[in-house]
Amino acid sequence: MTAQDGGPPIEWFSQADVQAHWSASTAPRENGRAIDNGVITGSPIKVGKSDPFELDFCQIHARMRAAGFGTLSYGAYEMIGQRILHAYVLRDLAPVSFMQAYFDGMWYASDPRFAEVQQSGFPVAWQLDRIDEAAQRTGDRRALALAASLRAHGMNSGVIFSLSASQLDLSVGVGLTSELHDADWINDRVVGTALAVSLAVHRFAQPFIAARVQQVRSVALDHEQEAILERLVRGLSDQDIADALHLSLHKVGYQIQTLERLFNVQNRAQLAYLAARRVRT
Repeated sequence: MTAQDGGPPIEWFSQADVQAHWSASTAPRENGRAIDNGVITGSPIKVGKSDPFELDFCQIHARMRAAGFGTLSYGAYEMIGQRILHAYVLRDLAPVSFMQAYFDGMWYASDPRFAEVQQSGFPVAWQLDRIDEAAQRTGDRRALALAASLRAHGMNSGVIFSLSASQLDLSVGVGLTSELHDADWINDRVVGTALAVSLAVHRFAQPFIAARVQQVRSVALDHEQEAILERLVRGLSDQDIADALHLSLHKVGYQIQTLERLFNVQNRAQLAYLAARRVRT
């Protein structure tokens, strides 16, 4: 994970990580519980038609290339408003150098593609020249940096999707890019192929991401931290929390800073937001 310059913590994962998770979850089991060296562990695991299928990334590459695309970026995002708090990002099908800079520089905050797909929910076809023109016109340094990096990586056009992961309270984005310089070639057939490939990757990645989200949200806390967090979610001030729990104001502040580190957030608003999701989970 990384978090630089105010960017969100990123958890990179690969095809191998997903397959290792799936292999572990389908290990020999007794009464629906996984067995590790003879010891029954974990909670009952469902196995059936809902299980993820094996995904051949060579075939994914071939289908992408046949449709005119060179890269595919896939990310699932814990968000508050337009701010990404935590990102789970596939590293196999797009340049990590581009994706890392995208999050570290918070380019998504000035990315017109991201804004449009978040607002409409529909696939968005784009071309770099228009993004560059808009960035030059506004002088937005993040948009300028985004355009420069897209050009440097040969990402001149493409399509971006927003997919559903409502059961996890996550936003999922998939983007496919091409070296072609205009977007006229992105017709309904091309979009259909891109969507089919995106959904295949999405279905493949979801069980792994769900397990990681559950692990991140199930932070082990002591009794005092739980009590402070509960009151923080209810909107109490530090002084109100201190009075209710008979603690010093300094102790409450210290514990909130500790909780922010544990939850990988930057302020108490983000902490309260993730804590509320943790309760629901």
